[in-house]
Amino acid sequence: MTHDKTEKITLRERSIPLREPNVVIKGDKGNSLLSSPVNFEEKLEYQVMQSIPKEAQVTVVRCESANIAIYTKNPSFALTELTLHLSALSKSMKKRFIIRTDPSIRLSEDDARNAISKILPKEILITVLFCDEATGEVVLEVNNPEGITAEIFLQIAKETGWIAHTRRSPHIPSNSIKNIHSILKNSSKERIAFYQSLGKRIFRPPLLSNSLLYNDDTNCEANLTPTNKVSNSRYLSRKSVDDGAIYQYSNLKEVTIYCLGGVKQVGRSCFIVVTPESKIMLDCGINPGENMNYNAYPRLDWFNFNLEELDAVVISHAHIDHQGFLPAIFKYGYKGPIYCTEPTLPLMTLLQMDSVKIAQSNGSYLPYEIRDVNEVIKHCIPLPYGKPTDISPDVTITLNNAGHIMGSATVHINISGAHNILYTGDYKYAKTQLLDGALANYPRVETIITESTYGASSDIMPDQSVVYNTFTNSINHTLMSGGKVLIPVPAVGRAQEIMLVLDKEMREGRLVESPIFIEGMISEASAIHMSYAHYLGYEVRKSVSEGTNPFLSSYFTVINGIGKREEVFNDDSPSIIMATSGMLEGGPSVEYFKQISPNPKNKIIFVSYQINGTLGRRVLDGTISEASMIDKNGKVKVIPVRCSKQKIDGFSGHSDFNQILNFVSKVRPKRVLVNHGEKSKSENIASVIYSRMKIRSSVPDNREIIKLR
Repeated sequence: MTHDKTEKITLRERSIPLREPNVVIKGDKGNSLLSSPVNFEEKLEYQVMQSIPKEAQVTVVRCESANIAIYTKNPSFALTELTLHLSALSKSMKKRFIIRTDPSIRLSEDDARNAISKILPKEILITVLFCDEATGEVVLEVNNPEGITAEIFLQIAKETGWIAHTRRSPHIPSNSIKNIHSILKNSSKERIAFYQSLGKRIFRPPLLSNSLLYNDDTNCEANLTPTNKVSNSRYLSRKSVDDGAIYQYSNLKEVTIYCLGGVKQVGRSCFIVVTPESKIMLDCGINPGENMNYNAYPRLDWFNFNLEELDAVVISHAHIDHQGFLPAIFKYGYKGPIYCTEPTLPLMTLLQMDSVKIAQSNGSYLPYEIRDVNEVIKHCIPLPYGKPTDISPDVTITLNNAGHIMGSATVHINISGAHNILYTGDYKYAKTQLLDGALANYPRVETIITESTYGASSDIMPDQSVVYNTFTNSINHTLMSGGKVLIPVPAVGRAQEIMLVLDKEMREGRLVESPIFIEGMISEASAIHMSYAHYLGYEVRKSVSEGTNPFLSSYFTVINGIGKREEVFNDDSPSIIMATSGMLEGGPSVEYFKQISPNPKNKIIFVSYQINGTLGRRVLDGTISEASMIDKNGKVKVIPVRCSKQKIDGFSGHSDFNQILNFVSKVRPKRVLVNHGEKSKSENIASVIYSRMKIRSSVPDNREIIKLR
């Protein structure tokens, strides 16, 4: 909210209460069912200004994104004593506050860099400094984030006018993070307007009262224009006077889930939760094993709504089958927020940009372009683990560690305190080399939507020591026979896990010493892992804080460029090759496959799930003896499949059969919906949960509507 410069008095000095012009809908007994103050934000500012000391020098209070932003000219006071006042205010008003600095006190980026360099201890080196004008925050990429104390953060705010946040400097600069900074910098004015518009939408007064939600007698007459009146008592439409958006709700008492993809299959995960006040999309993926658009993308065509009606999209993690269609919805009209964890933004940006690159290089169809990926970046609101966040008037989400890949999250959805949904995304309910296991401590969950990738009763992962021993022996057998080992890996998650294992096994003498060649997005993804190392497992975090980079090893050789790849091809000596993608669907792993596959001495080891229809799945199942592929000259070439192949279970970032059951047992919901698994595995999990735990369980179909209450 902006103030007229001619106004002589502050809000604190006003002696008359603010007037609240209302739009009212009356029920059949004359009771007020809906009240929407036009000047909600002005009233909010008045309440806040009356409750905080003048020393805070607050200039503006306004709704911004999921918070109430308080702008101050005195950050040293605001970040210390004012926080106590805001804590009490937050409890009384049930709103979340965030402190921002007034733009008038912020130094230029160059001046801020010079000032911060003088403030930081000499041993702390800045590799990246990014001032975000939309938030008043300065991101510092430094070699030792732990060395910056609370006193230093306060001094930075006081002397520069910027509130500092830190990330760890990776071993190589991250192009994805650099690109994100560039997009954010160039869109700062656009994002300021977006955050304010979003804040008004989130904190708008409820469109419906509890009496309308929970009473059967909902026959009401709207005191609106004739075009807005409705004849059916179970439907209501109105135009919000606050932000101009159209909200339309049906069957007002219900919370429903629309299944648009990812059930009885692995791929294109997408659900929409519809509440009396909101429409929230959970994940928006593609199916990499499908060539037909009808089966590859979420069935948004079936759910008859405008994308502008969505209040939010929540992304559980960065893998393509959960977020690969996200840029496309911006292309076709979505303009709202994306919520995900902090590392998920650069990781999914990396994968989306790579999808565009692959589509351009091989002429395949992709329903979006780079400009659509940039829109995702502009509209993304990264959240830390464990922070409850309002994303609409009746929905609060909390993201927690899912243990699947770095930044992967389970999504806890609280709907007006009346119903709680836990959407697991992909999760690992066990500790791995890279990550801690998924959090399962939830005080209340009515409905859980759980994955079932390994849902067969026989899908039991072996002990970690057995997995490593099997993996090492398999590689040793091929290397000692003079062959090469190709390990196709997803760039995010499994690649970093395998890097840790290979380095440790070779360092400790169990794995035959040989070159380990790494190509694809692995290095870039590993750099992002270092920048957000505080999201990794305890042991890895501890190692990083002690100055060790787990993704660097004297055994690793990074391949950059086709010329270096040719050197690997021409070298007949045994070696290990890690390349993306993990399912042999595009990327350098396909080029290595062409060279590795014809020789029986070579081996392909699969360490991640292979989705039905992918080349990796067909090779693993042995259903093909040859593959038709495009060579470097653009001609079709038949590649014999004569190499040996093996799937090593135990490296997966998914929970096995027992882990799924243990997780559900720990959460103890009232209802279970099973998704993200082949039909037989999903049905098996649902059946076992019901028979053992007596919890209502089912496996929905794509294009099914499920009423939760």
